[in-house]
Amino acid sequence: MQKYLKIVAVVLLLLSFVATEPAWNVSRVSLASPANAFKVTRNTLDHLQREGFTKSLTAMFTPLLDKIYLNRTDFLDALPIFLAPTQREILLRYASTEQIKIQADEFSSDLNENEAVFRGNVKGFIPRENIELTTAKLRLVAGADSSFEKLIGEGGVQVKQWDREARSDFAIYTQIGLEKRTADADSSDTKKIRTPQQTLQLQGNVLLKAAQGTVRSDTVLLDLLLQHATLEGQDTSKEGRIRVEANLSELVTNRGKSDSESKTLQAGDENQPNSKPRKVILLASRAELDNIKHQAMFEGDVEMERSPDKLYIHAGKITLRLNESQELQSIQAEQNVCFEQPGRVARADRASFDEISQTILLEGKAEVQSGKFHLQGTTINLYLDVNKGVAQGANKAPIQMTILGAQSPSIFTCR
Repeated sequence: MQKYLKIVAVVLLLLSFVATEPAWNVSRVSLASPANAFKVTRNTLDHLQREGFTKSLTAMFTPLLDKIYLNRTDFLDALPIFLAPTQREILLRYASTEQIKIQADEFSSDLNENEAVFRGNVKGFIPRENIELTTAKLRLVAGADSSFEKLIGEGGVQVKQWDREARSDFAIYTQIGLEKRTADADSSDTKKIRTPQQTLQLQGNVLLKAAQGTVRSDTVLLDLLLQHATLEGQDTSKEGRIRVEANLSELVTNRGKSDSESKTLQAGDENQPNSKPRKVILLASRAELDNIKHQAMFEGDVEMERSPDKLYIHAGKITLRLNESQELQSIQAEQNVCFEQPGRVARADRASFDEISQTILLEGKAEVQSGKFHLQGTTINLYLDVNKGVAQGANKAPIQMTILGAQSPSIFTCR
């Protein structure tokens, strides 16, 4: 399952286009055209690789990371190598701090309210991040002292970046005190430190789409500083829950293109063109994705189905834990867990799927029906491979086994 279930990697990949540096800063949105500065970030290096730059070439620009060059000449002089004209122009595009470009049928502003409104076929473009934004109405609001900034898209919002796309009825970007502020030293007010915030909220018919899969939800709240996402479904129905559909074969293919030849060989038949497409569909009422902790939690009538090996899990809560390479380490299922594999069905209060040992631990009123055998116990260890049967550890818990007749019907099912 480690090679199959990289759901968190897929979901975070779908969400990652918004996890850029503060591109929507209202102070950058201006009808004026000041001279552009240049700054290379990690995002810049990622974009260059998408444009065809090799890893070894982009690595040569790491000494320039996060340094600001006030003009084109200084930036080009700082380059460690000579670039061909085409490569130079690509680098300039993704390193430029050029402001967001916005065009619309109608524009109005209120200086007293520090607000600008764009209406009718609104299109925005951030060259350095290759982000395109379209909506019917876009409102920009800023605090009088620049303490907060907000961008609100209404009437259908679409954001594109490379092969990734996000759609929703509304979008609200909020930025509060990214630079911590304090009260004046001579002020009688209690000294306070503002907690920085940077969030993006998508509301209504949210769709996140990429070659690696899709995510559907009613709302998505992204904390860009904490690298945390919260997804909420509309209701508990199959249509109203969050739906994550991950094309794992596509993820493996794309990753294989950037891996070394040795890693490609180690992947074995996983990269063979004749292998069956590997997909995972996951339904839940709510989800929390934490990129820093490398885990994703889904809750509320959770269903997870994987093909082509036909593993199905149903539980009240499922938590996926990964390592720093976004490879699955374990699946923790809780609350009335039931799972099915070809030739086996099991249920328990809790189930732990360990990707390292390739085993399953069932705890609390555990019950397994495999072929003509019916197992019951407080703790049951199984191999992920159905053909290997039971895998009891050193501290063996008692298991009651019943041999069923050849024509005995299923004692229970998960769906």
